[in-house]
Formats: sequence, structure tokens, C-alpha cells
Amino acid sequence: MFAASGIHVRPRRDGDLSALLPILQRSHVTQRYPVRAAAVRADWLAAPNELAAWVAEHDDAVVGHIALHQTASAGQDPGADDASAQWQRATGVAADRLAVVSRLVTDGSVPGSGTTLLVHAMNAARDAGRAPVLLVDPSSAALGFYRRRGWHRIGTAAQQWGEYRVDAVLMVAPVR
Repeated sequence: MFAASGIHVRPRRDGDLSALLPILQRSHVTQRYPVRAAAVRADWLAAPNELAAWVAEHDDAVVGHIALHQTASAGQDPGADDASAQWQRATGVAADRLAVVSRLVTDGSVPGSGTTLLVHAMNAARDAGRAPVLLVDPSSAALGFYRRRGWHRIGTAAQQWGEYRVDAVLMVAPVR
């Protein structure tokens, strides 16, 4: 468990999904994340390619979520090969040693909860011998969030998110 400023990070449990869905819905409405309304579901948060997932708690209430995912295969996502190749070049590690930081969402009630979750996920990825990477919608406020925390843009890759085609920004974590 990781704690900072009264924020406690712990592994996500199945029972947390009911508390996370309203947070995800609000994020979709206010931040356009996830991009597609159809993705506001428990199985989007708990994806099959998940390596690990955590929630942030404050005063015994779930206030945020983050996950680490394996890179998608080309069959799952047409842009996966391109994204994976760029991340591999930028980090110098093989695709099976990448950890895609994903599903970061908070309810906005506790300053620092997003950063606390991000640091926790980055440390967990590194502790597992993986390089933290991510992709982000170029028009989202999240791009600035990651830049301010030292993440580096290394390129773009075409992604098909439901009916939306996006040239997602590819990023790698700052070197520790």
C-alpha cells in the first residue's frame, strides 16, 4: 500500500467497480474520458489485458483508479504494432516488458489523487521489470497532466476507439 496526503492506494477489488462507475461516467461527461460513452462499463475498467489495477481511497471512499495493461496485439488494435514498435525504440525494452498505464480516472475531490495513482503505477511497473508507457488523446487535458509529471512524447499512432479515429500521442515515463 502507498499513502500520501491522506490518499491510500490499494489493489482494486471487484466490489470497487460499483463505486468507480459513477466516477468514470462523470469523467466521460466532463473530460471526455473515455472518449466513447459505450466504454463507461465495469469490463472496460477491468480489461482482459490488465496486469494490475489499484484504487485511491480517501476517508474510506474510493476516489480514483489506475491500471497497467499489456500492449495490445495487432488483432485487438490495428495501431498496436506501430505504438509498440515506437515504445520499444524509445525505451530499449521488448514489447512483453512494457506496461501501458491506463484507465486513470479520479473524482476530482482530492487534490493529488491522480498523481499519487500515477506514481504508484509507475513504481509497480518498474518493480516488475517493465517500462511504463502510455497513449493519450491529443486533445485531452490529460496530455498536459502527463507532461507536467515528466512524461516524454515520442510520437503518435493511429488508434480506432469505436467510431473515433485518433492519432494518439505516445509517451514514455521519465527516467528514474
